[in-house]
Amino acid sequence: MNIVWIILIVGAYLLGSVPSAYILVKMRKGIDIRKVGSGNVGSTNTIRAAGRSTGIAVFFMDSLKGYFPALIGLLYAGETLAVLAGLAAFIGHLYPIWLSFKGGKGVATTIGIAFALMPLQASLTFAFWFLVLLLTGYVSVASCAGGVFLAVSTLFSNHAPIVYVVFSLITIVIILRHRRNFCNIKNGTEGRIFRRK
Repeated sequence: MNIVWIILIVGAYLLGSVPSAYILVKMRKGIDIRKVGSGNVGSTNTIRAAGRSTGIAVFFMDSLKGYFPALIGLLYAGETLAVLAGLAAFIGHLYPIWLSFKGGKGVATTIGIAFALMPLQASLTFAFWFLVLLLTGYVSVASCAGGVFLAVSTLFSNHAPIVYVVFSLITIVIILRHRRNFCNIKNGTEGRIFRRK
């Protein structure tokens, strides 16, 4: 691992730490998103705090936090650096230095990493995520199902083994970060992003 690798990985962590939801909600509504709804610094809670358009903007920005480090790593040294840089951005989103290491759940950032490394699997994963969301109305269920779909799809691809390992680890972390959501679903207190008719 040379100095360029170290700079990119550290830079990816710092970029991943940028709290898009906190910044946009603060700018548009003047409130701290950590004190609204679930308190999560992510796009779903942003929709609750500041509306759908702001939530979509946060999702897009959080995706780019994973996309650019992974893409730069891919172009510079291949899949190993790409997936390590993406993982650093993911960790930065979960544990942002700018917010006392209390961040979001990393779903959008993971999608960004996937689009940089494997656009086809990422597109299929996003379509699957959206289908599960339509069927259930729960972002948490769709996110976890999408993570599993993405990890499994890398297993049946010709990417480097480290890509499968990292996406599998990310999926496990995403599921663990949604534990409270599944408890809420069980108790009937989890909010849906929309109501099924």
